[in-house]
Amino acid sequence: MKVIKNPATVEDKDLKRAYEIALKVLKEKGFKVKEVQMAISPFAPTYKKAMIVEISPHPKDVFEMATLNEFLQKKIGRKVGVSLI
Repeated sequence: MKVIKNPATVEDKDLKRAYEIALKVLKEKGFKVKEVQMAISPFAPTYKKAMIVEISPHPKDVFEMATLNEFLQKKIGRKVGVSLI
């Protein structure tokens, strides 16, 4: 798995789009993005793309975090998996 730690160097259009959407949505919701890590796995019949976003302030309620994660995933689509930490 290739981990991309600097989103500014992303060449993959799906990851780039996901990054831009995540920044916009999280800013609208009042969260600050601390760190973003992206990865592309060359395994399986199709490439698997993932993005891990560390946000601040961290939601105190687990339900709020899960709802935000689900909302963000729907906005981004199925091409890139998103996890909030």
